Amino acid sequence: MKFRVIFLKKRHIYFLILLILIIFLSVTFIVSRHSSPSFNTISSSRKIRADLNGDGKNDILSIIRDENSYLIKAVIDNKTFNFNTNKNSPIIQSYSPYWPLRITLMDVSRNRVPEIFVQGSIKNKPVQRVFIYTGTGFKNIMSNSSNILGFMDCKNNRTPKIISGKLSESSMYLSNYIFLNNGFKNYDYEYRSSLMGQDTIYTFVKFIQSLPESEPYKPKDIFSSNISKENMALIGNLTGENNTYVFQDGFFMENKCDKDGNASEISWSLNFKGISRTDKNTVKNYKLDLILVPDSSDTKNCRFKIASMYRNR
Repeated sequence: MKFRVIFLKKRHIYFLILLILIIFLSVTFIVSRHSSPSFNTISSSRKIRADLNGDGKNDILSIIRDENSYLIKAVIDNKTFNFNTNKNSPIIQSYSPYWPLRITLMDVSRNRVPEIFVQGSIKNKPVQRVFIYTGTGFKNIMSNSSNILGFMDCKNNRTPKIISGKLSESSMYLSNYIFLNNGFKNYDYEYRSSLMGQDTIYTFVKFIQSLPESEPYKPKDIFSSNISKENMALIGNLTGENNTYVFQDGFFMENKCDKDGNASEISWSLNFKGISRTDKNTVKNYKLDLILVPDSSDTKNCRFKIASMYRNR
């Protein structure tokens, strides 16, 4: 048996290496575009560069503060598209110095074109809106007065879920949606009260709203045993500012999933309005970012507990 030995010239080796590198970068780019969300907290006019129509090129999403209102425009291939609400109003949200606007780009349809989720307020009441690109513009397919927005099953092979709900004085209620036929379809879903850490978050919000009197009575069952003293110092810092804290809205999503596709780390971002107890005219925004992880030793109560928390200024 004769063996044929193939000798590659140097330029062929360089070409082969370049081809492998291009394939690797292309796969990395596709995966990152498919799975990575973009979310921005906005307190003034701002431009966001992102692929809004799925052609692989960055477009411009402009959030424009017009006195006490926000307008949104998109520039795609040198064409400008104005955003309007489902009531044909160009005003998307109100401007508030203590209630920032949050824009989230998330491809829940998995068609490589992100849906645009907007959270904010109008006349100090929470508002959520969702826009989709239709090919000829952007359509507002959902508007409501919920103050909780979240995403589930976006980092595994399951159908992505959109969670919209309300946290009130007495409870937290969540509604579940999937993206279907260019719209959101509500579906019945039986879940534990610990879904995405909602029981932990509800207890945490009630605790923050009862500061400073509640500081000595921290609800120990919502904090992980591994949380650092530096993280826990956040509670003392909030107490020291001597404010009355009022919950405004919240956002959550899974950061990591285990091999079975179950969430193994969840991030929550909570907006509070802090009203000074010494000067009622002094009002600030307090954005608290939390990381929740499963606690296998507490399956009956809070399945997810707070592993870290800090104030995002």
